[in-house]
Amino acid sequence: MSAGQKNVVVLDLTHGGIIIAQKLAELGCNVSAVDVYDTVSSAIISELRQNHGIRTSKKPLSVENFDLIAAPVHLDPHYQMLHQALESGKKVKTHHQIVGKILAQDKRITGSKIIEVTGTKAKTSTSSILADILSRNMDVVLHTSRGLEHWKSGTVVQIGSGLSIAPGNILQAVDMTVSADIAPDVYIFEVSIGGTGYADLGILTTLVQDYRIASGTGLASDAKVQLIDNAKKNSTIIINSNAATAIRHAQKMQKKTVIFSDSYNDNSDVNVQLKQHNITIRSNRGTSSATLFSGYDAESYVTAMAAATAAALEFGVNLETIAKVLSEFRGLRGRMREQVYNGRTLIDNSNSGMDIQSAEKCLAYALEKKFGGKIVMILGEEAAQVCEGLPPEEVARFVEYRGNDIGELILVGDRMHVVEYKNAHYAGTLNEGLQLSEEITAPNDLILSCVKSFR
Repeated sequence: MSAGQKNVVVLDLTHGGIIIAQKLAELGCNVSAVDVYDTVSSAIISELRQNHGIRTSKKPLSVENFDLIAAPVHLDPHYQMLHQALESGKKVKTHHQIVGKILAQDKRITGSKIIEVTGTKAKTSTSSILADILSRNMDVVLHTSRGLEHWKSGTVVQIGSGLSIAPGNILQAVDMTVSADIAPDVYIFEVSIGGTGYADLGILTTLVQDYRIASGTGLASDAKVQLIDNAKKNSTIIINSNAATAIRHAQKMQKKTVIFSDSYNDNSDVNVQLKQHNITIRSNRGTSSATLFSGYDAESYVTAMAAATAAALEFGVNLETIAKVLSEFRGLRGRMREQVYNGRTLIDNSNSGMDIQSAEKCLAYALEKKFGGKIVMILGEEAAQVCEGLPPEEVARFVEYRGNDIGELILVGDRMHVVEYKNAHYAGTLNEGLQLSEEITAPNDLILSCVKSFR
């Protein structure tokens, strides 16, 4: 950190703020940290004070003596310290921006290319498919909501788990990678609500299905566009053609952009078009096609395939390699992947990004399968594991209108007890729901798993 910014306060220790505070202290800053949501244990608070010299508080501090306030983009702007800082003209930086500054001073990663992936949907799928493609010629470390993975020659080894995709956890992912004695050619980071500005290549998957943040005062899409605002000189931004506002913004800021489309679009640099299970890639480097594996809902992945293809082309990967990897792709756990579960067919769609639209799509996909038995749907949330749950009122509307298509319903999570449905079953967790589904189904029945959970 530069001179004049030595006295720093980090707001919010719940979403990656702990590691940010620690790294700033290591860089010589005089760091204070505020546990805005009162979620951090006394043991961690004590460790920050004793081992890192970080002043900690669960109550707001006066901003008068701070040179810099680090706050997450989703923090309520009316939170006392943030409001005071903005009113008094104090320098305020987002967690994303601070992480970018810290990464820029980390000599351990200077030999690696950095890719950051953000968007409202398809982040994990884009990141994972891209890691597979790039790994055919490079050594890749991937951090997503699925965990920290090392990819090489199309094979993957998990080297860590339990980290969210809050920007601060990029710093922990790097530490874990170095500890594992891995020096990758490329890091790929899935990042929530924006980019750090340190990436060589940033990917904006999509801005559809937007949602409000910062206590309803802002939109996630506006925060995600900081991927463009923070982008460093000579970096490249990959943008979905449906994000017209972001494209105009990038062009206005004279950023190098590559536009991709998941359907034929003459104005896009890269087009990926899906017809049944055949995919066609069109770009200024030519055309290629592939037949996809049939054991998952390919339509749910077409945006991710298009974004990953555009990024891979920027890294010099040829179309034939990309098409080969796409043809070998089998879907991701928890993202519309069909599998066998104790003799039953299970469509696994339980993941941290699961929402009611995703559940609707899963049901539509199941109805197209035309199984002979009944459909049993597991629907709900493991709220303790995700930042934003599945609103019970949305679940209630869904089962009211689509209930006739569901043979039996298992609702997961304490908040789902308010949802009324004929003969509904209730479970506390996803695993309990899966166990219950086995008890109430026969081998020819179809189980849909649609639980918002961190997996």
